[in-house]
Amino acid sequence: MVAPTYRNAAAIITHNVTVVELLTKGYLSVKNILMTIKDCEDSTITSPIVEKTLELASLCSSKVYIIHVAPPLREPPYNVDSEMFRREVAKELHHEHDFLQYLEKYIQDMNIDATALLAQGTIISAILKESERLAVDLVILGRHKHGPLYRALMDNTEEGLLAKSSCPIMFVPI
Repeated sequence: MVAPTYRNAAAIITHNVTVVELLTKGYLSVKNILMTIKDCEDSTITSPIVEKTLELASLCSSKVYIIHVAPPLREPPYNVDSEMFRREVAKELHHEHDFLQYLEKYIQDMNIDATALLAQGTIISAILKESERLAVDLVILGRHKHGPLYRALMDNTEEGLLAKSSCPIMFVPI
């Protein structure tokens, strides 16, 4: 079997060959992992995405970058006090930052090098920018199962990243 490129490795993963098999056979080297946290409220240290990331990081002695992308700041609605709006946004960002720091410490306590990042902007562009800046070898995303109507009307993060990313992306069912 010819060693697959990143794009071929992604195709193989979809054909029931696991990432672990690719790693153990030497087809995929993962030194830097970018784990995405979409919702700090619903994520815990026992979330499937965290568990899978820890498994891979332990197997490969990888560094883990944890990223959560907060939406870009916008103007408050006309009927909301702008100072109150800014305070609420700051409170939410502080809460998200605290969770990311907690997760970073938890991973570090497992003897895995980890760094938490709180980015702001659009999800796809922030993940692409950070994955390139950090020389990431694998991006790990949580993925809910939704039907075609939901995907047509709502978030297209997965498809956008697949189309634009230069490194493999692993989806973890959550």
